[in-house]
Amino acid sequence: TLTITANNVNKVYGQVLSGTAGSTAFTSTGLENGETIGSVTIAYGTGAAANAAVGAYTGSVTPSAATGGTFAIGNYSISYTTGNIVVGAKTLTITANNVNKVYGQVLAGTAGSTAFTSTGLENGETIGSVTLAYGTGAAANATVGTYTGSITPSAATGGTFAIGNYSISYTMGNIIVGAKTLTITANNVNKVYG
Repeated sequence: TLTITANNVNKVYGQVLSGTAGSTAFTSTGLENGETIGSVTIAYGTGAAANAAVGAYTGSVTPSAATGGTFAIGNYSISYTTGNIVVGAKTLTITANNVNKVYGQVLAGTAGSTAFTSTGLENGETIGSVTLAYGTGAAANATVGTYTGSITPSAATGGTFAIGNYSISYTMGNIIVGAKTLTITANNVNKVYG
C-alpha cells in the first residue's frame, strides 16, 4: 500500500490555480527500499477560481498519475488523498484624495464620499464610497500650508466588492490651504483747492 497525499495550497483572493502534470507538491507514505516518486498530476477544484471567496475548500486538490523516480508502479497498491485550498484575504489599500481649499473655508467630514483611490481590487470589483474625517487644516482659521495626513478614510462600503475577501488598509490624504483673494481699495479723498 502506497498513499500519496496532495499538499494543501494557500492562495490569496483573486489568484487562479491551474492543474498541472509534473508536480512535486505531494507527500507519500509506504515506499520501500529507498525508492522515490518523481511527480504527480494535480487537479484543482472548488476554490481555484479567481472569485473564490476567502475560506478553506476541503478536498479541492486532487493528485493522480504518480510517475518517475525509482519506484515501480506495479509493486504498489496506490491510494491518493486530496489536499485543501485555503484562500486568504487580498491586501486592499484605500487612499483619501488630497483636498485643496482656501483660507476661511471649512471642511466637514462625511459618509458616502467618492474622493478616494484604491489599489488591489480583483475581478473588476468596485467600492461604492468611504467615510472621510477631516483633521487639522479643516477649520476656517487654518493658516496657509499643507496639513499632512489630515484626511482619514474609513468604512469602505457599497460597490461590488465583498469586504471579507480583503485585508483593508487606509491611507490618509492631505489638506492644502491656499491664500484667499483679498482686495484692498483706497478710499476716495475730497479736498478743497489749496
